[in-house]
Amino acid sequence: MGMAPLGNDVEAMLAQSPFDSRFVHAGSGFAEFAECGLVACIPARDEESRVAASIAALDRELGQSDGLVLLTNGCRDDTAGNALRALAGWRRPVLLIDGDFEPGTGSAPRARRLAMDLAHALAPQAALLSTDADTLVQPGLRSAYEGHLAEGFDLICGAIGFIEAEAACLPPSDPDADRVVREYRVSSREIAERILPDADNPWPHHGNIGGANFAITSRAYERIGGLPTPVSGEDRALRRLCAAMEMRIRYSDGPQVLTSCRLDGRAPGGLSDELKRSREEVDPLVDELLEPPAALLTRLQAQKAFLSAAGRSERLRLLAFLDVPGEGIGRLAEAGDGLAWMQVEELSPRLARRRLRHSDLVRHLPDLLRIRDRMREDPADRRDDPAA
Repeated sequence: MGMAPLGNDVEAMLAQSPFDSRFVHAGSGFAEFAECGLVACIPARDEESRVAASIAALDRELGQSDGLVLLTNGCRDDTAGNALRALAGWRRPVLLIDGDFEPGTGSAPRARRLAMDLAHALAPQAALLSTDADTLVQPGLRSAYEGHLAEGFDLICGAIGFIEAEAACLPPSDPDADRVVREYRVSSREIAERILPDADNPWPHHGNIGGANFAITSRAYERIGGLPTPVSGEDRALRRLCAAMEMRIRYSDGPQVLTSCRLDGRAPGGLSDELKRSREEVDPLVDELLEPPAALLTRLQAQKAFLSAAGRSERLRLLAFLDVPGEGIGRLAEAGDGLAWMQVEELSPRLARRRLRHSDLVRHLPDLLRIRDRMREDPADRRDDPAA
């Protein structure tokens, strides 16, 4: 495999990144990307057995004017070669880059970020679809995203299921333990919806975002400055930032994908780790977003009070209750917006998250359900200001 000619924007972006590319396949060139309405972005590592099926599913679903950017990084197998063979006869704009991040600089979030940055540089007006090389997009995904984009949503979070053949081979899990986690997650989301209702997402909705299936507009991607790159959980970090910037987010069951549910995943802190813990550990850690009922109420009520406060003095009182350090507290109270609230959550010791284990969920679930049921019976039966 040789190196194909690169466009100036792509060359500059790769030169500025800690990514050493060995092979680039650009199909018929870069000019056609400018006309794309949507570009699928896939980071891949050691997916030689799955990448061809992922590409074939995209080929069946994408429109003729849509594009694909596939970044294979740090592979110890023939992911790039299998991808190239699967792209034979591909008639859409495509960019396939194979290479390695410099030691100590690579991660799954950074690979996804680079793929999306490249796609945005090539197709500045196109929406970006994030998916994975172990994932199969399902029929109707493209039209569902097109509909939501036409409705004016900035970030659309599609539905994610498991590939049935792989799910059938998973070691069995404890059905009662699964029920507790599921009930705790859904009840927490319902409580959040009742305290901070979202007109764009009437309850119930799936309330989830995953790198295997979301789309973001070009304008939104520019506003946020590109995909966040925490150690893990770039998808949730993206959603949080979009929400803080008051962008319109839609949780939809329309665009659907099926993804691998193997236990030997590629991204630390991802789905595979969660599936493995739930099957191999007696009392596993659970989703980091799940928290005790009292902490959940404090967070949600404080957020509502901060964002709806009549003025600076009310926000100062709330920040004092949350023990936010004095330095910069005036600036946060003056701003009073979603970005300021993000900083409040990071600075407040009262809002610091403590990772729960399954036994914690079992202990807290009755109280959580009582809060949920009370709110169902009387939506006004709660304090809107936790500092009151």
